[in-house]
Amino acid sequence: MIDEKVSYLEPATQAIQNTLTGELAKVQQGLAALDSFVKARQEIETRAADSVGRLEMIIAGTQSKGLAGENIVEEVFAKLPIEWRVRNFNVNGKTVEFGLRLPNNLVLPIDSKWPATHLLEQFTAAHDPEEQKRLKGVIERSILQKAKEVGKYIDPNLTMPFGIAVVPDSVFDLSSGVLADVYKLNVVLVSYSMLIPYLMLVLQTTLKTMQTVDMQKLDAYLQAVQNSIQAMQDELDGRFAKALTMLANSRDDMRAQIGKASSSLTSLQISTSSSTPALPGPEAPGETKT
Repeated sequence: MIDEKVSYLEPATQAIQNTLTGELAKVQQGLAALDSFVKARQEIETRAADSVGRLEMIIAGTQSKGLAGENIVEEVFAKLPIEWRVRNFNVNGKTVEFGLRLPNNLVLPIDSKWPATHLLEQFTAAHDPEEQKRLKGVIERSILQKAKEVGKYIDPNLTMPFGIAVVPDSVFDLSSGVLADVYKLNVVLVSYSMLIPYLMLVLQTTLKTMQTVDMQKLDAYLQAVQNSIQAMQDELDGRFAKALTMLANSRDDMRAQIGKASSSLTSLQISTSSSTPALPGPEAPGETKT
């Protein structure tokens, strides 16, 4: 009977051990993922802070260096971490001159070419208001055409959902009538002088967005660990507690059986001793057997 109880409990205890081992492994995996997440997050924040600092230095230095507007993009990219710089980025068979790889691993396409310089020269030289109005309309159409070209560099799988068209400040000043139309094309029109502040804004916004996404991942990791701990608690309160109760009952049962066996042996020993026949003594002189 004892052997039967032991053999009955062995599969149950083995199953409990396997369950607890599996849940502990899940907890360890969850904690390892959480640790990796925290370290990666710290690295991203450090690198982003360094990059923003470099951009601030560029802003402070452009006035004294007298950089031409066309060179600002080159200067910005020279100060960024190399893994953030993308040159001649190919999207949907089109190649954009610059791309900024953001902390979320998406690329922000940036087109800084403005081929219609002659239109600005004509607008500056014109003194007739009607001629200026006509030229302004031509410039606005050129801006829209540029925005359409930049819109072709957008791919939801590779890029941000918008692109940047960088134009000379004088062109931006004449673009007020088409800014809304440019925006509808998922393109942001930025002047050379405002490029760096705008990139800083994009970086900071991306980081804040990533914090929201990362917190969701953090919650998922914590929930996974919590689920594993709850599963172990349920196992301890369920089959493990039942197995302990069964072991305790088996122990008490075995003690009772051992007590009965011991009592039986004692009774047998006493009975055997009391029923043993006495040996005959020696005969006295003169006595005869009858």
